[in-house]
Amino acid sequence: DSAFEIRYLDGTTSASPLRDRGRPDGPGFRPHVVDRQGIQTSRLLAALSTALDLTEGQLAGHAVRTCYLAMRVAADMGFDDETLADLFYAAMLKDAGCSSNAAAVTRIFGGDDIALKGRQSTTGRSILDYAAFTIRNLPSTEPLPLRLRRLVRIGLAGRREHHLVEQLRCERGAAIARKAGFSDRVGEAIHDLHEHWDGGGQPRGLARDRIHPLARILAACQGLDIFRATRGRLVAQRVLRERSGSWYDPDVSGRLLDLLDGGLFDELAAPDLVGRTMALEPERLARVSDDDDLDRIASAFADIVDAKSPLTASHSQRVAGYSWALADRLGLPSGEAADVRRAGLLHDLGKLGVPNAILDKPAALTDAEYEQIRRHPELTLRILAPVAQLDAVAEMAACHHERLDGRGYFRGLAAPSLALGARIVAVADVYEALIADRSYRAAMPQEQAIAILDEETGGHLAHDVVEALKSIVA
Repeated sequence: DSAFEIRYLDGTTSASPLRDRGRPDGPGFRPHVVDRQGIQTSRLLAALSTALDLTEGQLAGHAVRTCYLAMRVAADMGFDDETLADLFYAAMLKDAGCSSNAAAVTRIFGGDDIALKGRQSTTGRSILDYAAFTIRNLPSTEPLPLRLRRLVRIGLAGRREHHLVEQLRCERGAAIARKAGFSDRVGEAIHDLHEHWDGGGQPRGLARDRIHPLARILAACQGLDIFRATRGRLVAQRVLRERSGSWYDPDVSGRLLDLLDGGLFDELAAPDLVGRTMALEPERLARVSDDDDLDRIASAFADIVDAKSPLTASHSQRVAGYSWALADRLGLPSGEAADVRRAGLLHDLGKLGVPNAILDKPAALTDAEYEQIRRHPELTLRILAPVAQLDAVAEMAACHHERLDGRGYFRGLAAPSLALGARIVAVADVYEALIADRSYRAAMPQEQAIAILDEETGGHLAHDVVEALKSIVA
């Protein structure tokens, strides 16, 4: 839990109780309200970026801190406002492709892909570094012969597989940023993020000025924050200096080192860092997301969630489609129906914080593994909570595993606390899961899935919503 601490805009953190949120007698936590029409895009991305931090095994707020560092470095580099705005959004979305390689990391190394990624982010790039990382991270629960076979396989093909994994991640991240409505320069910066100044990076081995200039800034800034969070300030500063001219553009790292001498690390520790970071977005170009923008961004993040596991491809998109159709069939006003659809898109956002070894496990889960699964609706709520305009969306998304009889999770809410939108998303999620392949079973025929929905009506699922679904899929 300590690795997932989100500091909300009112000063509370993820340690603040959310279990009673949504109950008629609950405290009704209310995050900061943005008094502008629409949603300030920078704040929306700052909230959603914490999901990407989770997947990368980084402390929540890593993307925001990288953004702050990058904007401070860029302030005196002579960029125009348009370029600064692209840098701002690229920093927030820099890890948009992170989920696409999660299953591959698990397959190659075994174990917890999130922990592996976190450890790998501070590993060197030499063959010896890679070999040492591999040996240290072989799954201890596997029998020795299996571990030895895994080690041999990684030794023979690991570097090639690593290249393919990084290539997929970079291409996917760039595509996600473009789908979310951001410029080609944002996509290019994300694509080149793991290239190194001397040509030793991934995925294309670009060097020096062939690397996108915004990527060169982001690479040094993200590395600095990762080492600061995991090894401390002195080590972070030493690594930045050592990698200048090899991993990092020496001009960028030199400017960062000067800023560090001026107290930049203290600025990162400021309690109002989110607000300070938002203030660095060029005011003239500050974006406000209208309904169409919100739909694009929500859909892009749904793709990020669905890419985490090969068994859930398009799950969130399909749940959103069923949710939208059900909301329309049940007569919800268009604005409420749109929120129901967005809740369908984002309902599994918290699964980005669950290891693939659990999500894709073909056997029964242990009690400890099941507890991790049960956390994902809560993580979804915590990720979305800082955006006041998404209160309704967050609540519906967080309730998709609640039951009418109060025996669901994560809060054990019962029928009086479950609005129609929440009931719709729950039915859509269960139905889509039943008719799709899963690691532990094949997809069910529609008739069998409907029969199970009928059995679950009353105690688990709402009768009127199930009947509406039957009329839609019949």
